[in-house]
Amino acid sequence: MVAGCVTATAAVAGNAFIGREAMTWFGELNKPRLQLPMPGFIAVGATYYGIVGYVLARAVDRGDAETIRWAGTVLVANEAWNALLFGRRSPGTAFAGLFGFLAPLAFLQRSVWSDNRSRAVLLPYTAWVIVYDLPWSYRLWRLNRHSAR
Repeated sequence: MVAGCVTATAAVAGNAFIGREAMTWFGELNKPRLQLPMPGFIAVGATYYGIVGYVLARAVDRGDAETIRWAGTVLVANEAWNALLFGRRSPGTAFAGLFGFLAPLAFLQRSVWSDNRSRAVLLPYTAWVIVYDLPWSYRLWRLNRHSAR
């Protein structure tokens, strides 16, 4: 229950930066070839919150303070990334900020390594961030160097 509330609060807070004006701005950017359609982004985002919520709930049940801290840090870092891209409207700053998300995500992955279920759920998302998000964010920045406010 606590994990669900924390995750839902993070989702609402982070998406507060994504209003109609920000979506219009995003829609006008040059997109990388590997750009997902918006429903795909929404599905990945919903999956992300579900994964982190699950990992956090298991950590709370086990009393795993390290994983709780890293899961909280990942949630905050993800919402900060939203603020960088949509709040500042800066693909370059968002690309740089992705590295601020990758570090806590790696530490979270390490912290759940002995929990087979959490590891199995989190590992595909961690791979997604490295294989898709990082190259996508880089290309978005390079294609839109002129678009920062």
